[in-house]
Amino acid sequence: MLANQARIRFEHFLLFFIILQPVLDLLTSLSIIVLKANATVGILVRFLIMAVGGIYILIQAREKENRKFLIYLIVLAVVLGIGFINNTMVKNPIVLGEEVKFVAKALYIYVMLGSYILALKSLKKTVNISDKVRNSIVYSTLITNVIMVISISTSTDFGSYEWMKVGSRGWFYAGNELGSILAIIFPIVVLYSIQKTKSMKHVLYWIPSLLMIYSLIQVGTKVGMGSIGATLAAAIGIIVLQLLFDRKNPNKKALVLNALIAIVLLAGVAGTFKKTPLAQNMGIHTNYLAEQNVAQQGQKEKEIKDKIKKEQEVKEKEEKQHKAEKPEEKAKIEEEVKKELEKEQKKENQENLIFSGRQVYEERHKQFFNEAPTSQKLFGMGYAGNFKYNEQKQPDPKLIEMDFHDWFYDFGIIGFALLMLPLIYYGLRILLAFVTRFKEIFNIKYGMISVSLLLALGIAYIAGHILTAPGVGIYFVVVLAYLIVDLEIE
Repeated sequence: MLANQARIRFEHFLLFFIILQPVLDLLTSLSIIVLKANATVGILVRFLIMAVGGIYILIQAREKENRKFLIYLIVLAVVLGIGFINNTMVKNPIVLGEEVKFVAKALYIYVMLGSYILALKSLKKTVNISDKVRNSIVYSTLITNVIMVISISTSTDFGSYEWMKVGSRGWFYAGNELGSILAIIFPIVVLYSIQKTKSMKHVLYWIPSLLMIYSLIQVGTKVGMGSIGATLAAAIGIIVLQLLFDRKNPNKKALVLNALIAIVLLAGVAGTFKKTPLAQNMGIHTNYLAEQNVAQQGQKEKEIKDKIKKEQEVKEKEEKQHKAEKPEEKAKIEEEVKKELEKEQKKENQENLIFSGRQVYEERHKQFFNEAPTSQKLFGMGYAGNFKYNEQKQPDPKLIEMDFHDWFYDFGIIGFALLMLPLIYYGLRILLAFVTRFKEIFNIKYGMISVSLLLALGIAYIAGHILTAPGVGIYFVVVLAYLIVDLEIE
């Protein structure tokens, strides 16, 4: 009886834990900036809840259908443990604290996913989990947005960037993580606004969405602005298609009203884009890249010219033509060099604007991986790969900050395959449900949930700070767990 009551309390606590996230993030910021502490309140509380979640999964495994979660976590822990032990023997330098933390962060995502799937499955019998999950996320964002508004209006906020670029992270510690959190859950807040707005007298329910847009713009990151555009465009598109497919929809007027509000907001954001922090940051970044291109032009021209000359020499040898270089041939080479240089610089600039220089660290990890022993190729090179000492003879670890890439290089082929398994499995199950139950599922609710998950995976691939950051990943986990339970594909 007592065990059952404890289980029910923990399941309800997991919903409250969503609302608690910005408070933990604020305490983390206080710990790092004011107290200069390494072990932050946020990390300690999250790992404590992860431990309780592990016990909860163990208890729930008494039922046969729930055992797969426990078996998967045990196998994953063993594989990541083998990788950790291997790195303590072959990796030098190694920062043990970071290695342990990185493994724990990878486990956190799946312990919490299992916990939320089982908890929501249980709660579904007694409460409306759709409203509960949605409202918990909205309450969480309201706390975040109020902090952003107060900190910016009182000029006590911190900048998103340490140099050149502009943007605000309020009183929170990491601008990238804050931007990712807001980007992932913006579709859920828009869903709340749409579901609550039945007529003109209910338009105030769009205030949480307006606050989200304000915060996403102020952070000044690409993912924030991308989320605004993708979410509002998707909402408009889904509503229009829903009205076309279901002309007798009883909520037709409400859907039209919400579509018009979304159009006005999207037009407003597009119209004021040039005045946003992101537009300024893109201008700063473009100017910086132009200066770099000028500085590196001579060296690149020489490299391209040598490459073209070598190609021509090979061609001449094949044709057995050993003629002196004619003026027209020289002009042709110069023209080819110019075209190749422009093409290369354009490609590099585009990659740099999208990935913010992360491709440099990807190349670095690729080199580490190629030089690594077989054991590390299979089980991973650990936190930040096989990094070296810097000029001050200190360890110099740097993640790529692209989650799937970091998973692959740091946990190896076997570890990466295991970490991807649940995402692939549930991804296919969700896709199958959408195909076989299209008429039932094609609506604004599932559309916004899908946009949230796709944004999370896209950001994880391009900018990171989703699957490797517990404070961000928890939102992805909650939305995914809700969709799995709601579609009954757990």
